[in-house]
Amino acid sequence: MRRNFFDAVISTDSYNYFGRNEEYLDSKLLPFVKHGGYIYIAIPGMKKDCHNNLPSELLLSWTPEQLDYMHDVEYWTRMVSKCRGAEIISVSEMESNDEVWADWLRQENEYAVGDRRAMEAGGGRYLNFIKIVLRRI
Repeated sequence: MRRNFFDAVISTDSYNYFGRNEEYLDSKLLPFVKHGGYIYIAIPGMKKDCHNNLPSELLLSWTPEQLDYMHDVEYWTRMVSKCRGAEIISVSEMESNDEVWADWLRQENEYAVGDRRAMEAGGGRYLNFIKIVLRRI
């Protein structure tokens, strides 16, 4: 793949797995984005990190290790601010948070079906979707 090729990169529901590596943006993603290009990220997250005291509702569907992939806006702001090659345009909770979760939970795949237990027990009080917008400098 050629470097400086893409005008924009969109990552939906995956960046939370590999983006927790502080070097990922600079070493693996940005080299392929044109200068001035954008990175759009949408990921499931937490309204407030609660990893030190995980609510029992969330543990109905996820293990502590699985929940380690979900963090709050503050965490993701810290992570992407370590990137030397991009400026932060925004990191925030998505306005469509409830709609996105409802759409996910309507799916009939095994993961969505498994997530329903936590959400039906009130786990949605702790979860959101986060949007991250970066511009390569």
